[in-house]
Amino acid sequence: MKWLYASITVRLTVTFGLIAIAVFAGAGVLIYKSLVEELRRADHEELSGKFKAVLHFVYEAAPEGSLTALAHHLDDVLIGHDHLRVWLLSDKGEPVYGGSPLPVVLGVDEQQMLTLALGNGQPLVGVKQSISGAASMNVHEALVAIDLRPRLKLLASYRNTLAFICILGVVLALGLGAVATRRGLLPVKRLSKAADQISPDSLVTRLPSKRVDLELVDMTRAFNSALDRVERAYRHQEAFNANVAHELRTPLNTLINGAQVTLSGERTVDALRETLASNLEELERLKSIVNDMLFLAKADQGEKALSLEKVELANEVQKSIDYFDPILQEANVAVVCDGQAECRCNPPLIRRALVNLLSNAVKHTPSGRTVTVRIQPGSTTVRIAVTNPGPPLSAHVAEHMFDRFFRADEARVQAGESTGLGLAIVKAVARMHDGDVFAENSAAGVNVGFEITR
Repeated sequence: MKWLYASITVRLTVTFGLIAIAVFAGAGVLIYKSLVEELRRADHEELSGKFKAVLHFVYEAAPEGSLTALAHHLDDVLIGHDHLRVWLLSDKGEPVYGGSPLPVVLGVDEQQMLTLALGNGQPLVGVKQSISGAASMNVHEALVAIDLRPRLKLLASYRNTLAFICILGVVLALGLGAVATRRGLLPVKRLSKAADQISPDSLVTRLPSKRVDLELVDMTRAFNSALDRVERAYRHQEAFNANVAHELRTPLNTLINGAQVTLSGERTVDALRETLASNLEELERLKSIVNDMLFLAKADQGEKALSLEKVELANEVQKSIDYFDPILQEANVAVVCDGQAECRCNPPLIRRALVNLLSNAVKHTPSGRTVTVRIQPGSTTVRIAVTNPGPPLSAHVAEHMFDRFFRADEARVQAGESTGLGLAIVKAVARMHDGDVFAENSAAGVNVGFEITR
């Protein structure tokens, strides 16, 4: 049955066929039952009429007591009515008119109509009733019956006709359903052709959203939204690769140039030691970049923070301030902590994020000013904001400052002061704790920080 699930056209056609079978079969059964009931009603009316006629002849002949005259009248009535049979019965139930044998009673319906059968199997339907006032002719009951064979033949013919019409209707429904399905799926094929034209070289192309069938509007919108995300990810990946190449090129060039200069002539031990020390510094820089990129890659794959502990965040902030103290003294910048809250987190990761935030804040804080770290507890989250009194953020910087290798001051690229991964690591740490980051301007300065789940 795998073929049934391989094609929408096949499934819809089969569905149309099943619906057609149900509709035609149901309609055929109802029509057939209606005809049967109508024929039964007609038989009942005919039997009632014929029975009244028989009673009329019986009562007409009763005063004279002539059974022969009665039989003559009944024979005249039956001329041209081969399907009609009449029996007159004595008080002992023996036929005095109509001949032997009597039909066998098979059943009685709700209208007191008898289902009968002759000895040769001929089916009949009849009415039987007692007669009073005809004792002179020894007539006590009358049985009037109709031969069912013509009716059964008519019903058989009608059944065959209905079956033929139903089969023909189902076949037509299948054929027309297949045609309608193919025509109905043409818009999907057009969208498929449009989607097939999209490649990495044409990511700006989108599926047409105008004059699209209502049923395909949501799918088109969702597909175009997915293309938007793919394009952003692709452009981000391109920029990321370019930034990685740029960041790695500088220390590699330094290492290569240093080695070439050293090998270009005789060098003293001190000169060689100095070259190795310089190379080691660049290698440490490369190691830091690679480790940061590996950490970000794990965070992108959905890795969550492990080894969670219940800690006082104010203590973690103070540890980060103490770690950062030499740089603070050199920059002549003070840091204070405001607020406290308990939270289950990974302390080393939180301290790493705090150090990166402090580093960013100090770079943009004038000498002699104070950076404030605010801890704001909520019902399910904790917000940690690092506020510095520097110049306000532009909308562009606020939007992209947590992107990898983003630098608000491009002059720092040449100076080599930062790899541009510090705030990206802050964002990764926040997401590893089921949180997020924020950057906003306030009356106190610039608030940059993260929010984590408690």
